Amino acid sequence: MRTTEQIEFIKSTTTDPYSVDYFLSEEEVNYLISLFENNQDDNETLESQKKIYKNTGPVTLDMRKFENDIVYSTVLKRLEEYIGLFDVSNAFFFTTNYPHIIHNDDTFELNPNVYRGITLPLRLDSDNQLIDLPYLCFFDQYYFHGPVKFFKNEEFIPTYYNKCLYEYSNIEGLVDSLIDDATIQQYFTHVKPVWLEGLSLHSVKPWTIGSALIFDSTRLHCASDFRKLGIKSKLGISIFTNRKVSQ
Repeated sequence: MRTTEQIEFIKSTTTDPYSVDYFLSEEEVNYLISLFENNQDDNETLESQKKIYKNTGPVTLDMRKFENDIVYSTVLKRLEEYIGLFDVSNAFFFTTNYPHIIHNDDTFELNPNVYRGITLPLRLDSDNQLIDLPYLCFFDQYYFHGPVKFFKNEEFIPTYYNKCLYEYSNIEGLVDSLIDDATIQQYFTHVKPVWLEGLSLHSVKPWTIGSALIFDSTRLHCASDFRKLGIKSKLGISIFTNRKVSQ
């Protein structure tokens, strides 16, 4: 677990989640989609350059394979305009047909400079013309002790990377009030209500293609239930960062 001093340092950098519209051009969106779609696993010798088919449903592809790609490099440089200097701790394409449940985007290394998470929406797959967009939903609460998925009062739920938290006492900022039923029905029909106990909704940001959704890596967040909108899957990029501190 992190020390109190480390947690206070991380807290000193926190900010409200925000969205940068038109962060990616249409050409950049299409190019990045093609990088994912045209990846040929059969030609790869390194496991890190192959798509990972997680037991929880999503398919991911490590972005380290594209670290010398000019478009990806340009995207990272552009991010500095919004979050300052940073190092990438992890970045990957992801596609999923099931909305992500409550989690944070920390790393097991417990880097004291853990910083921002960035989601870049690239594609929504649906058989129908979309009228409404799905959302990325942010809670007021934080967890500072590694990558976690939050399943209050459960006993064992399989997961791929994050550890599972079944007891919430180490979550920062727990509340006594409950999220109302109307909000649960609007955003969280894929989440058991008991998993939301102690949490409060901070804000929701639309999952707009080409935008950049920027938030604290240690903040609890989850997807809205996009299946209710007739969306079959989402494709995007997740980037996890550490704050670059001058020596």
